[in-house]
Order: sequence, then C-alpha cells, then structure tokens
Amino acid sequence: MANLMNLINTIVRVLPGVIIAMALSACQQPVTKQRDSVANLCEPAKDPDSKSCHWTNQMQPVLNRQFTDAARYAGQQCLVRMEWQQHSRHYAVTQTQGDEALCLRAWQLVAQTRDLPPPPEPGQPAWFGFAPRG
Repeated sequence: MANLMNLINTIVRVLPGVIIAMALSACQQPVTKQRDSVANLCEPAKDPDSKSCHWTNQMQPVLNRQFTDAARYAGQQCLVRMEWQQHSRHYAVTQTQGDEALCLRAWQLVAQTRDLPPPPEPGQPAWFGFAPRG
C-alpha cells in the first residue's frame, strides 16, 4: 500500500510538469501558413500591363473621389486585403497592414464606396495600397 501511495504522489508531482511540457512543445511546431494568391496584386515593376494593374487603375479614381480628406494622411501607408462579395457586389476588408489611422480610413472607404470593379480573379483576395501624398 505504501508503494502505491508513493507512486500516486510521484504521479501527482510529475503530471503538471508533463502537461506543461506537452503544451509548450505544441508551440514549437512549425506553423504552415497558406499563402495568399497574388493574382490580384499589381506589381508595376514586374508587369505594368497585367490584369491586376488595370484593375488598380480602375479602382484608384473611384476611391480618390471619395477620399476627400486624403491630405490628413499624407506620408502614411496602408495595404488593404479585401475579398469580393459576389452576392452584394462589394468588397469585404479582411486585413490591413500599415499606419493605423490610414488603415481605418481605407477600410471605411472600401466598405462605403459603391461601383468598385470586381478584381480580375474574384475568387482570390485582392490587395490595394493607400499612400496619400501631401
């Protein structure tokens, strides 16, 4: 009986450490990220005549008409990832990267602006950069 109690006490002392070690080892596993397609990303240095660059050139004037306060954000940058919503014919912003104030405004612009053209490949995320000048 004493041996059984010693075994139980040992398990009780060791078990929390084993659980923590197992939990931490899960953090060490490499995370495989699914990379977004760049099908809808304009890369003018690489291919200025691509479908995505033509799409960007269509988007720019429509958004500029709505971006009446652009001067407030001069010098800031934001890259917006958006997905075309076929049923409502507008974009849902799914990610932003850059200056927070501009990214919030860019999100608002994309959400509120109607008549934006669909991306060249509607099933893929689209990327659009905001970088107002002074």
